[in-house]
Amino acid sequence: MRNHQEITSKPLRRERLKISIACQACRIRKSKCDGGRPACTRCLRRGKPCTYSIDSGAIERQTKRKPLVPKAPTIGRHIPFAASSPNLGACSHATPSTTGPLSRSEHVDEDQEQELDRDQNRAYYSTHGQFAGEVAAAIDVRAGLVPAATSNLVPFVDAPLFGVLDLHSPCSVLNWATELPLRAHADRLVCIYWQYVDPVEPVLSQERFLHDYEATYSRPGAPLHADRDVWLSILNVVFALAVQRQESIPRQQRDEEGNRFFLRAWALLRPETILWKPGTLELVQCLMLMNRYLHCTSNQLKTWMTAGLAIRIAQSMFCHLPEGSSAKQSCNDRQLKQHVWASCVALDRCVSWSLGRTSAPSLIPLPNRAEAMSTSGSFLQGGRHAEHLSRELHEIGNQIQLAQTQTRNALAARLGLPRLYQQDDYHAVAVQLDACLNKWENGLPSDWKLENLNKVVDRTSRAERYLLHLRLLHSRIVLYRPMLARLYSLKSHPAPIQAQPNPPSLSDRLLRECAAMCLEAAQKLTSLIIETLEPNEPMGLLPWWYRIYYLHIAGTNFLAAMFEADLFTTSVSQSWKDVLSTLRAHEHLSMYVQQCIRTFELLSARILETQYPTPDGTREMPLEATSGSLFDNIFQDLGFDCDSFLFGMEDFTEGIQASSR
Repeated sequence: MRNHQEITSKPLRRERLKISIACQACRIRKSKCDGGRPACTRCLRRGKPCTYSIDSGAIERQTKRKPLVPKAPTIGRHIPFAASSPNLGACSHATPSTTGPLSRSEHVDEDQEQELDRDQNRAYYSTHGQFAGEVAAAIDVRAGLVPAATSNLVPFVDAPLFGVLDLHSPCSVLNWATELPLRAHADRLVCIYWQYVDPVEPVLSQERFLHDYEATYSRPGAPLHADRDVWLSILNVVFALAVQRQESIPRQQRDEEGNRFFLRAWALLRPETILWKPGTLELVQCLMLMNRYLHCTSNQLKTWMTAGLAIRIAQSMFCHLPEGSSAKQSCNDRQLKQHVWASCVALDRCVSWSLGRTSAPSLIPLPNRAEAMSTSGSFLQGGRHAEHLSRELHEIGNQIQLAQTQTRNALAARLGLPRLYQQDDYHAVAVQLDACLNKWENGLPSDWKLENLNKVVDRTSRAERYLLHLRLLHSRIVLYRPMLARLYSLKSHPAPIQAQPNPPSLSDRLLRECAAMCLEAAQKLTSLIIETLEPNEPMGLLPWWYRIYYLHIAGTNFLAAMFEADLFTTSVSQSWKDVLSTLRAHEHLSMYVQQCIRTFELLSARILETQYPTPDGTREMPLEATSGSLFDNIFQDLGFDCDSFLFGMEDFTEGIQASSR
């Protein structure tokens, strides 16, 4: 077992519990094992034979010290059931159990108890950060290397896109926190914010902001809508985001100036203001702005906490309640609360899909789209239409995540509590959710459809619509990704030899089609990002940090496709090259981009070189021989139970065998 410090240093790849000491029966059942000798507690309780592989502890120590054994011998020694066990190293050295595998009837009898014994945190959901880390680990294993002890940095998770931001600066920051830039410079930054940042990250009320901004510079001491420190904190984060948005400023100068403004904002927003004083809309807006900036730094905890605080404070102010819940409020106040809550929901989706956590707040009941568009026209002004469509898409995304994260813990199962979605039926739920996405996309007005985006003249409107379609494609990738994982894991289960090959089953075809759809969405994502570059403009259509985030998502899926020749087609290969070339166009914006390119190139070289002969003329083990066992272990770490997820194995064995012949 690794010590506690090693485990906490790898937040994106959870250490598997007691794998190095697990007995063979627990490995086969994918159950936690206490490693008791001569028999573990689980086997003693069931009265079952308990056997161990040769010196599991020594094996773990060996795999830490040196690379894995050569690929061909390792695969050759994989026994059928051990191939899907939780530990690749142990599987490679395992000897067949003297008692043989458990019978089918024994598996059936223990199904319910296995379900109750599973870690309550298991779920059929992986964040982009987890998926990226495990794909990289699988490639290392495939190349005969021990996976790195730490995961590669991921945008919107822990990648320092805005450089190093030290939030533990001495209190002397307070001495200059209230300083403001000259009015001319401030006016330019405010203009950049409202023109290039707010359309894609709407948080503030422009009317209130400009009122307080004018009062700050022209009428010192005039009353403001917010507490003065909260207002100054908002203003400094606006300055910081506006600085970072400018792509023509040299990287070091941009990071220094932007981080200086953010540190001022951080120093002004005191904990007692957040926790113990009554909440205000301006405080919620300030926390959301801070979260947007922190998302591009390596401060994961503070990113999560600012999002959670903003949502809780907004709920305490009843922002999440229907429009007519308070007759005492003016129409403008009610609309502002709705706008703030919609921003909270968008914030939660972004944070949860990147950090893997969610509070899943409910949405305000929305008018139907036809009624909303036929109202006085104010709905279509100021991005209200984009806000409405975004909230619809966020709700579908929320249901996708709920379908993947619903877990059956021991207490809930014992009490017979129902679940919103049944994990074993995710394939059926995915079909319904896919239909929802299609219905949403088909219902868009003609000038919002993908094929007409480049015809929109107004740049702000065009940016809103591109971002909406990027989020749609991201939703599709998240929806299809578990099926892509399942396709890889199937190959670790040997199919029985049959005299006559059977045609591929419907389930086999469905999984392969879903995997291809995941990659198709990643390809469209890449193409849209390239369209938003607009090299002749001083700034791209979207903030550059969004472009890097989505390019990383697409690139990671293309790396996963490299394990399967049928998926890594010529078209996908070209999209992969497009990702790399587009990232190179962003190298001047962040030091992280250079590191990302190097990582992508290194990983792709490692996986692709296993498909071609070496200089001495020998050929590596065929790709099909290893990818199943690798991904079976990867997605077990992420919480996927590959034996029961989506479909039963009886649905696949015939189709897989037929398609492989």
